[in-house]
Amino acid sequence: MKKSNIPVTWLLMLALLGICWLALAQPVTPVPRYEVAIVKWDGPDKLQFITPQKNETMRLFKTGVKLPEDTHDEEFCLTWAANKMAQDGWEPLNLDGTRIFFRRQVNR
Repeated sequence: MKKSNIPVTWLLMLALLGICWLALAQPVTPVPRYEVAIVKWDGPDKLQFITPQKNETMRLFKTGVKLPEDTHDEEFCLTWAANKMAQDGWEPLNLDGTRIFFRRQVNR
């Protein structure tokens, strides 16, 4: 009886080996890489842009941008900054009080 189990065992081992080989032979999709940035509202018209390339502080109303009537300066400044970052390819992820967290996919 033990001799009849040996071919079955070998077949099962070969089948398991074949399944493992097929599972490892699947193509691996690359994981996308991202860089992150933060825009911080730091006063009545002061915005701070922190990106991997630069760290810039800007006085928004001194650059010629006008605050619309009946608008809070914090909300207007952060919305203006989000639109500016979106033009550069940044995607907003999180809004935390006076900060917006962004990400952008890196092509490498």
